[in-house]
Amino acid sequence: MTTWFSLLSIVVGILVGAAIWSMILKIKRFEQISRLVAIVGAIVLIGMFIYSLSVIKGAAYSRLIITFLSLLYSAMYVVLGILTVGIMIILAVGGYWCVVNFRNTDFKVLWSRMRHDFLYGWERIKAWIEGEE
Repeated sequence: MTTWFSLLSIVVGILVGAAIWSMILKIKRFEQISRLVAIVGAIVLIGMFIYSLSVIKGAAYSRLIITFLSLLYSAMYVVLGILTVGIMIILAVGGYWCVVNFRNTDFKVLWSRMRHDFLYGWERIKAWIEGEE
C-alpha cells in the first residue's frame, strides 16, 4: 500500500468513528449526516481493502478470504477511529473542565500545586544526589 492509501484509510476510519460517536451521543444536528458517513464510510473502507488485497498486493487468495480479510481490516480501522475520537472527546471535556474550574480561582490553586510538586521533586532529586556522593 502506498502512503496516501494508508493515510486515506486512517482518515476514513476516524471519520466513521466520529460519525459513530455522534450517533452514540445523540447529537441531533449531525444525526442524518453521521448515519450517511457511517454507512458509506464503512463500505468505502471495505472496498479500499478489497482493492488493496486483490489489485495492489496481487494476492492469490479466494474471493471469500479477501472479503473476510477486508471486513476484518475495516472493523479494525473503525475501532481505531472510535478509540481515537473517544480519547479526543475525553481530553477536550477534561481540558474544558480544568480551565473553567481553575479560571474561577485565577489559576492560583493550579500554580500553587505545580510549584509544590516541582519543589518536592527537586528536593527528592537533591537528596538522591547527595546520598550517592
